[in-house]
Amino acid sequence: MIDSSGHDTSPAAPGDLELLQRFVNLHEHDERGRTVDPPSEMIRSFLEDRGLLTPGERFSNADRETYLRLRAAIRGLVDADPEDRTPAEDAEVIDQIGLAAGLHPHFHAAGSPTLEPKGDGVAAAFGTIVAIAFVASFDGTFAQLKSCADETCRAVFYDKSKNHSGRWCSMATCGNRAKVRAWRERQRVGE
Repeated sequence: MIDSSGHDTSPAAPGDLELLQRFVNLHEHDERGRTVDPPSEMIRSFLEDRGLLTPGERFSNADRETYLRLRAAIRGLVDADPEDRTPAEDAEVIDQIGLAAGLHPHFHAAGSPTLEPKGDGVAAAFGTIVAIAFVASFDGTFAQLKSCADETCRAVFYDKSKNHSGRWCSMATCGNRAKVRAWRERQRVGE
């Protein structure tokens, strides 16, 4: 769920997956209240705030386009049927961004292995997001990310329901709107 100020208020995913969730939920609202893609400055600020970019680091229009491609590919994974294979075009985008970041496995003396980007900068920041998706795919938490079923909402939420049947990022807003629409439709058909 995205509040009126553009902040993501959907239930937070656990651990590093929360960073990926917030990354894909970045957006702005236009003058008519519609959700639009975030500008470069918003993306750069988000990456800085999360420690993935050093303050003031250059973030170009090409970097914004890479962000949009990566976000779309991750949304493609979120929306894919778990029984089906990863959409080829989404897998290719994610692979290219991971390769550009020089992702490599890192085994720790204490704790689980991680996948880490080499270097720093925008490529490494995006590589961190790819690494989070990769690890979450193995531990099963990625499968609990879902797109809100409300057609007017673009939020990706973490489904905390016991049977993983959640449909809306927020039952109080998106779920309620959907139920009201369905009720009004039933009333109109019944007339």
